[in-house]
Amino acid sequence: MNIALERERLNKILVDFHTLAHVRTVIYDSDFNKIAAYPERKCDFCELMKQDARSRALCKSDDHNACRICSKRNSLYMYECHAGLVEAVAPIRMNDLNLGYIMFGQVRRKERSPDEICTYAARFVPDTQQLADSVQKIKVRGEKELRAIAGVMEACTCYLLMEQLIKLDSNNQIYKLSDYITNHLSDDLSVDRLCAVLQVSRVALYELAHRYYGMSIAKYIRKKRAQEAAQLLREGQISVKAAALQVGFFDGNYFSKIFKQEFGVTPSDYKKGVNDSK
Repeated sequence: MNIALERERLNKILVDFHTLAHVRTVIYDSDFNKIAAYPERKCDFCELMKQDARSRALCKSDDHNACRICSKRNSLYMYECHAGLVEAVAPIRMNDLNLGYIMFGQVRRKERSPDEICTYAARFVPDTQQLADSVQKIKVRGEKELRAIAGVMEACTCYLLMEQLIKLDSNNQIYKLSDYITNHLSDDLSVDRLCAVLQVSRVALYELAHRYYGMSIAKYIRKKRAQEAAQLLREGQISVKAAALQVGFFDGNYFSKIFKQEFGVTPSDYKKGVNDSK
């Protein structure tokens, strides 16, 4: 995905975060390419581990799997890497699009002893003294501290988007698609119409939707329309029928079916619940 960066301000955020939390932070794009990091260099332990091809492959697999899990959950994901160090990753999302990920790592839980880390890592690092020295330098954090650092990092994603330090390139096809759908929910959003707007083939449109939305284009449009209808019902004195028409549902029974799939209740019950809570 083509994204635009305010690189200088973005780097300053990472430096400030490191000053407070003393952990290394990395930002990846949606294709898992590193776009920013501070400190740039990994800790001594990780540098040693990545000299071995087997460990390097495991590290890469850990990062990619973590990003996929956090993207699927659409929330922070904290885990231990194959070497026993704590890492956490949060998605950077704009509307329904995943622009990338922010991750901190290379931290040892207090409960994990240096000997435990060394015993595992010795299969990849032959110099035991060098390995032991590197493990002693790893930052150690308790569970409460880890959760606090992860929470602040996750909050930073909102700031990055709000200040547009990371944003979609307006020439990006997925940007054009999302923008068009958002602004034309009550209009014709057929595959043929969208292909004409983007000037792409059906195959290209299907691939775009599955890659960035994780679902078919038709399912995404239904989901988007239902979410927009729910917002209308929450925010205004509007009838269920009017909300449905405003977002492009012209069959009341079909609207009710899709809405219930998305929210677990009918639009009428949803509206009643909102009004009762006021």
